[in-house]
Amino acid sequence: MPVACDVSDGLRSKTRPCDLIQLHQQFESFSFSHEPQKPQKPQETIAAPTECPFLNPELQKISDRHGNLASTGCTPRICQAGRAVHTDEPRVGENRALYKVEREAQDFLLELHREGFYASEEAYVKRCEQVREEINTGCIQGVDREEQCRTQLGGNWTQSSKELEFGLRRAWRNARKCIMRSHCQDLKLCDLRHILTSIEMATKLIESVSLAFDGGSIQPTVFVFPPRTINNRGPMVWNSQILQFAGYEAEDGSITGDPASVGLTKAILELGWQAPQPRGRWDLLPLVVMAEGDCPAMIDIPLSISNLIAIRHPHYMNQFESLDLKWVAFPALTRLGFDIGGVQYTAAPFIGWFMDAEIGVRNLADSFRYNVLPDVIEALDLKHGKYIEGIDHFDDFPEHEKLLMLSRAQAELNYAVHWSFLKAKVSMTDSLTASIKWSRYDDDFREKHGYRLPSDPYWLAPPQGSIIPVWHRGGAPNYQPKPMISRHVQDPVKAWAREKHCWPDYGAVQTMVLQSQRLRIPSIQADRRCSLIYEVLSEPEPPAYDILQTKTGLKALGPSMDRVSVGIYFCSEGIVAEKLASKLLRWTSALTEESPFVDTCSRVQPLNRLKDADLMSHNVLLLIVSSTGQGDLPINGSNFLELHARIASDSSSKTGGFRFAVFGNGDSRYSNTYNGAAIKVNAMMSKMGGHPLLGGVFHADTALDPLPLLALGSWWDRMRSIITAPSVRFQGRSFSVTSVEDPAQKYLDHQQDLLPTLDDGLLMSVFPSSRRGHDESLLISFNVGEAIFDEMSCVQILPSNCFPKANRALGVLDFSFLEEVDLDIDGSGITNADFFLHYVDLEMPFLDHEWLGELNVTYHTKEIFSKLSVLDGLELLRDEGCLGPGKIETSLRRSICLDMPLLHLRTYSVASLNHSSQGFGSLIRNNSREIDIMVKVYPGGRFSDTCINDSTLPTRLKYRIVDSVAGPLLRKNHMSPFVIVATGAGFGPVRNFLQWRISIARDARGAGQPLPPRSSSISLFLGLKECDFQLAIDVLKEAMSVDLIDKLDIVLSNPEKHRVYDNLPVSSYRIRQKLLASQGIAFVCTNATASKYVKSTIDSILGGTVKELLGERYVEEVF
Repeated sequence: MPVACDVSDGLRSKTRPCDLIQLHQQFESFSFSHEPQKPQKPQETIAAPTECPFLNPELQKISDRHGNLASTGCTPRICQAGRAVHTDEPRVGENRALYKVEREAQDFLLELHREGFYASEEAYVKRCEQVREEINTGCIQGVDREEQCRTQLGGNWTQSSKELEFGLRRAWRNARKCIMRSHCQDLKLCDLRHILTSIEMATKLIESVSLAFDGGSIQPTVFVFPPRTINNRGPMVWNSQILQFAGYEAEDGSITGDPASVGLTKAILELGWQAPQPRGRWDLLPLVVMAEGDCPAMIDIPLSISNLIAIRHPHYMNQFESLDLKWVAFPALTRLGFDIGGVQYTAAPFIGWFMDAEIGVRNLADSFRYNVLPDVIEALDLKHGKYIEGIDHFDDFPEHEKLLMLSRAQAELNYAVHWSFLKAKVSMTDSLTASIKWSRYDDDFREKHGYRLPSDPYWLAPPQGSIIPVWHRGGAPNYQPKPMISRHVQDPVKAWAREKHCWPDYGAVQTMVLQSQRLRIPSIQADRRCSLIYEVLSEPEPPAYDILQTKTGLKALGPSMDRVSVGIYFCSEGIVAEKLASKLLRWTSALTEESPFVDTCSRVQPLNRLKDADLMSHNVLLLIVSSTGQGDLPINGSNFLELHARIASDSSSKTGGFRFAVFGNGDSRYSNTYNGAAIKVNAMMSKMGGHPLLGGVFHADTALDPLPLLALGSWWDRMRSIITAPSVRFQGRSFSVTSVEDPAQKYLDHQQDLLPTLDDGLLMSVFPSSRRGHDESLLISFNVGEAIFDEMSCVQILPSNCFPKANRALGVLDFSFLEEVDLDIDGSGITNADFFLHYVDLEMPFLDHEWLGELNVTYHTKEIFSKLSVLDGLELLRDEGCLGPGKIETSLRRSICLDMPLLHLRTYSVASLNHSSQGFGSLIRNNSREIDIMVKVYPGGRFSDTCINDSTLPTRLKYRIVDSVAGPLLRKNHMSPFVIVATGAGFGPVRNFLQWRISIARDARGAGQPLPPRSSSISLFLGLKECDFQLAIDVLKEAMSVDLIDKLDIVLSNPEKHRVYDNLPVSSYRIRQKLLASQGIAFVCTNATASKYVKSTIDSILGGTVKELLGERYVEEVF
């Protein structure tokens, strides 16, 4: 059994001595003195001891690690554990003495150093000196409110983006009131420290929040504005949440909306906001912000993030519709600040996702908030069968009956909330999952460090009470390290009341707010419906166009309608597609300046935001599309499928005539689904009446370039001239649809973009040489010449047509072998031989068969032809007397060639060590010029079946080496403990990894050094066919001989359909220890179906979503 590694600090000697006096003040149970005390007056406090010999080991470790703990508000005589907000909790927004700022900066830099942020001790010392100098340069004389005296006040220091992001994540981890802290490493920084005005602050915050929300797939993000400066309040946000409901109090004291927002609503109305009429329960307040030294700015919440989640219940649909309950899609706290290394960030809004109970048990249900439980009881008729004579109102029921009804109503409401968010595809967690994840995260932390994370039980226990396990979790220390999240010492509304007399034009500005109906907002995309409420009062320049708000967004009214509007959309799970779209926006914006009739969008948008109104004849739509899963659209493109389905089923739809182009941001290592989503989007855009600018998807390959900017530039160069051509400008209400598609372009792309990246290799041998049938795995030896590459790489092979088949096609079309192929492309230099060997796929059918109309063929022949491969189809037409020498004209031959499909790369994991003179356990001799590849045989597979069977070994094939998706992480963590699950040919990358680890062990043994520790061992679970077992057995024996594998579980194919993932629960304890306690890697190499079952099984073992619990430590290679 693997033993958990005891990770020592390594820097303990550099930490300062623990401050036991300070720790004593944090824990009232240690209020005593060692010396006899003189009688004290009751109101006097007993002095704290200089040391505490009875301090338990956990508290001692906390003291050792955190020399400067902030106050939790408790004293030796008074505990505030039962208060929501403690009276003397540290706040941001106050001056601090120079020595305090220096101390906090030093503590923070030391924490960074412990985490390996600085390359050496010298770099760390140099950074400390830089920070100390910057703090002292900015210091001035002033009052420290805590000490009530004048002193030198510490200045700010500039934290790098990496330092700041670390501080934000650490502050979240230290947030003793938050149960969601297990996600702290997923937190992203949106650095807005360059924003200095209220107007910029408002617009940039809305833009950035919309991106982080991402249509419901929320990325936890902190939006950090500049820190406060000495003697100033710093930037502030009035709202407590970005999405906050208004609360209107009537003269009779009744409230419409959220009672918690009554005061803020009144203040915003006084600032100039015009509330909707009639006023409702679900009116969103505008966002009000104040930069340091600036007036407030107000901005309406755009549609992209203001759509509310309608609360429905799958079992009580009509009843919940009658209740008309709603809630906002995400929480984004805005009045909390971050205290990091002595720097106070007073405006740092923080977006995450809801836990269901926040809405269903608290916000909607609390009697001092929306108080909907009595309404839920009525709607669900929960009083049915509880007739008691003389009782006709809920309040008159006995308390035990009321409790039963309220409890059930609360449970049903909470379930409805969670179900509604799931249906809306908006991120959310439930109380039970959050509780389990927090408990395990805290336990893992204690096991590693010897003490628990700070915890405030008042906040951590979910409101459902003892049915949630964390309710019973006691003994966690309530302490507060820094960096930390804290409240502001000032109320922003009151701060503005004190400051507004300094702004003599405030009245004029307010008048402008009330009268302004049209504003040009170039920094916000058109369909977000943003209206900037406050603007510095000045005489504006006449705008080029008026901006009117419409249902579909902002509409430009210019002097000429003979214009082209360019919109840019993206969809992806990651950020690459958005980065490419943003780059494209910069290029199109430059084009707008050059071409007076071209308008471009103000910002890029997710594909989900494409609307019917965008699919009109004056629009050019440029789409950057990534794929997920099995060539599916990512979640921020899922609405596009609904849009297509609706338009396709609506015969009266007026969409059409628009132009579009699709840039596929794909990964050729997933050859079966390469750019699958882009291909689907391209087809659907055509079906909705669009005309492609380039004739098809442009295929970029992130296997070669993770951020394919060169490919994007090539794509843009082609479109630039097309967009500015007169044929693209619409005439009246419809495009002139002159075709700009070049059917030969795909061959030029193949020649210019793909073939130059390939080298010549040799397919040397195949094992087993005699086939027993399909659905087995082959071990192939492939000579890569002098190629140098990293471990865990992939090889991509172009399965060229064999010479005999290419020659047969040449004969049917009467082509000379060495002549240049006639594709009507100037200077291509492609010979007929190259074209039929390395360009077209003779095993696939023709693409559209339109050229058959030029031949005298029967309907029956056409039917047969459509099901045949290119080569078989050509030979059928030859046998019918339609093709052959002297029977075909040049133009027809060109049409036939242009209708042939292209060859595509096939990707396989390298299954052997690349730098060794002999493959360990290899059944084929493997020298430095050869690699092994494991290939699963598919009937009719282009490489695994056809190409290999057609080849006379050795045979020459084109190839390239690319990194695997998991390669960088596996190389970085290759000595970590591993849990590996593989099936079939998925054993290929595992074989490579095992050989690598074996070589490390052999090198250690050869040098007389100990073998790698058991803590880095591998638990291996394999699902294999009996015919594949011999491909694995030798390397497994070798791995066992060097003590590399601590668990080997092999499941062979069986009639009972028992799979390898069915065996995982037997090893639950081992898997939990490796992945959670030892921070190990889960490596899954299976087909797509098996990967889903493996993932769900590990989910159940770990008690949560594996990708959330492990993050990047869960690695998949799906084939």
